[in-house]
Amino acid sequence: MDIGVVGLGKMGSALARRLLAQDVSVVVWNRSPGPVDALVADGAVAAQDLSKMWRAASTICTFLADDAAVADVLLGEGGLLATATTGATLVELSTISAAASALVADAARARDVRYVRAPVSGNPGVLTAGKLSLIVSGDQADIDVVRPVLELIGPTVTYVGEGEAARIVKLAVNVVLAGTAALLAEVLLLAEAWDIDRSVLLEVLQRSAVGSPFIGYKTPALLARDYGATFTLAMILKDLGLAHDAAQSVSVPMPVADLVASEASDSCSKGLADLDFMSLLPHLQHLAGRLSDVPVIG
Repeated sequence: MDIGVVGLGKMGSALARRLLAQDVSVVVWNRSPGPVDALVADGAVAAQDLSKMWRAASTICTFLADDAAVADVLLGEGGLLATATTGATLVELSTISAAASALVADAARARDVRYVRAPVSGNPGVLTAGKLSLIVSGDQADIDVVRPVLELIGPTVTYVGEGEAARIVKLAVNVVLAGTAALLAEVLLLAEAWDIDRSVLLEVLQRSAVGSPFIGYKTPALLARDYGATFTLAMILKDLGLAHDAAQSVSVPMPVADLVASEASDSCSKGLADLDFMSLLPHLQHLAGRLSDVPVIG
């Protein structure tokens, strides 16, 4: 089986390495050469340009940063869909807007390319460990064709409907994630202001009705004051913006999500944008006049 991977950020690179570890032939392309060179050293094959990708693989997976990157790589002149072969399959795994995804769907339809929306729940470590969850939408027949590829990426493949349903469901997941992080930051600060060790509060939370995988996997980093990014604050702010736009388009208010977005925006402006999104906590520490886990710009 030959599979292409386009977009070699943290997630795309982790995807390529996971496929290589399963003895899949992987062809890769990225707008900058560094990640390509690293993957070639691990056994991948580099495509010299996008037009060569479909010659090497009939199924291509894309992991791109945002709507602008999708428009550039997939829809631009000489882009991936402009050079696609009839009957090929595009699996698009990025977190993007439903509007941008619909443009990709139109272009794929014009080229008779199967288009599967498959945004994911999980970070590079989860992907590498083989525990990634995929949220999938599109034509059921197309998904049936590509299911063996999806199951190589992650064991949990949840079909949520036709069209852009997966885009909305993924944004819903990330809204809840952002809200949970914001509340967790607030109660950790509250507990510490009352001289309660954060390890105690985290243990109680995890054993309570609100315990969750999220609290579980964030606990070691929070105890170590480690804000190395699994998912940056800038990324969560981007997704909150996409969710806001999706809600606005159907006249749905999202007051809590908008408050979290405002807090995330303020945190980003204080120099925390490239840290993990739990850096909402040091931002609150700074606002409270307490020692922050990491430096915050005043």
